[in-house]
Amino acid sequence: MFHKISINHLKLFFTTSVMSFQQFIIGGVFGFSAVILPQLELPNALVKVDGDQASWIASFPLLLCPIGSLVFGYLSDRFGRKLSLQLTYVPLIISWSLLSNAECLKDIYIGRMLAGLATGTGGVIYVYIAETSPTDSRPFFLLIYTLFVGLGLMTSAILGALFHWRTVAAVYAVMCAVGFVAPFFVPSTPMWLRARGRDAEARKVEQWFGFELDRIDDLPTLPPPPCAAAAMATLSRADSTVGAIVETNKSCWATYTGPTVWKPALAALAFFCCQQASGFYVLLFYSVDVMRDCRVSIDGMTAAVYLCAARLTGTVVSLVFQSAPKRKLTAVSGLGMCASMSAVVGYLYAYGDAADPPAADLLIVPFLSYVFFAMFAVLPLPWSVCGEMFPMAVKGTMNGVLYSCGYELMFAAIKVYPMLVSTFGIRAVWTGCAVTCFVTSLFGAFVLPETTGMTLNEIVDGFRPSSDRARRVKNVPVKPQIP
Repeated sequence: MFHKISINHLKLFFTTSVMSFQQFIIGGVFGFSAVILPQLELPNALVKVDGDQASWIASFPLLLCPIGSLVFGYLSDRFGRKLSLQLTYVPLIISWSLLSNAECLKDIYIGRMLAGLATGTGGVIYVYIAETSPTDSRPFFLLIYTLFVGLGLMTSAILGALFHWRTVAAVYAVMCAVGFVAPFFVPSTPMWLRARGRDAEARKVEQWFGFELDRIDDLPTLPPPPCAAAAMATLSRADSTVGAIVETNKSCWATYTGPTVWKPALAALAFFCCQQASGFYVLLFYSVDVMRDCRVSIDGMTAAVYLCAARLTGTVVSLVFQSAPKRKLTAVSGLGMCASMSAVVGYLYAYGDAADPPAADLLIVPFLSYVFFAMFAVLPLPWSVCGEMFPMAVKGTMNGVLYSCGYELMFAAIKVYPMLVSTFGIRAVWTGCAVTCFVTSLFGAFVLPETTGMTLNEIVDGFRPSSDRARRVKNVPVKPQIP
């Protein structure tokens, strides 16, 4: 039995890693601005940029994220999670190839914009993981996604320290080609296959994953959806698949406006707002400026490396707590970030006007603590819960919509930060971030829907009116069990 479970989990680790490798590339997209901008400031740089042009190079990928999120979110419902993910590599390959041969600022702009089409497509990966991993270990496999992003950021920094930015782009172009081919060796999710009426294929995939099925073979199949799969009801499942209940009289509009859609959408959107207002992404994108404005005596680039290390450390440590309830993790994460940022703000109020503030080099410690605690929940969970809370009928599309909102909020936060600092001052801005971290902990403790330890069907049913849940219980077939 132990051997069987080990083999099954190794298969899940393989499929999760193959799908999450795309986020390794996206980590490189985010980190590439830190690679190219310092080199463009050199006297012999091929392309010269000013401050405004540099900010656009850094933020262009975020600007086009919503388009990619919506398009690939729809495609994941229509053509499957795996094929949709493979298609995201097309703009990435073109982007990195163009950057590796860039001769002018226009080439760099276009390359960064194309990368943005794939930057906001992580929801496809989250959905794949949520539909293939067992309930008890789903948080662990979802955190692998976050780990790949951190590894991508760290790799881009190492490559940038060793090679010219065009060489770095060429290396990522090659890795994108590998990433495009790799998904051919992983199966589609059984849930999606059953939703398309491909029961025979779904049973083979379930056997490959090691799902132990206790079901009859003549369960109803689903017809092709009339509108982005919106005519299909949620598959009834314990964790991976089985049993579809077809609601043929439901219109597209009724499907998207039902409580199983708008309730989790509002919860996820509120979580994204808390995430961006906490200042985490601002710190990562403006780490050099933030360190300077907060009077940290350590060199900005050195501090950026420390922050990446804290991010990776936080991700690894959070794996230990992968079975903990998401509400508790979010509360702890928010409180830890609040305490860390409060220490920074308190120092600024006490010594911000001093010519030579004491122990300025130690001020990096609360920043590292801030990033460390963010990795427990505030950074990864807003992205991951989107792949768990929505019905099968709209999962891919709603992930695209919410990822679009998340990345647009990120773009707005990064763009507005310099203006806020110049208007209100560094102390007021980060005081607001500390307060938001505390509000986020309250949101996690009392508002955030809990998904840990629950099957995907149970999560969706939690958003239904109590009368609907009672009626569905009478008609639910025997559910499969996963090792």
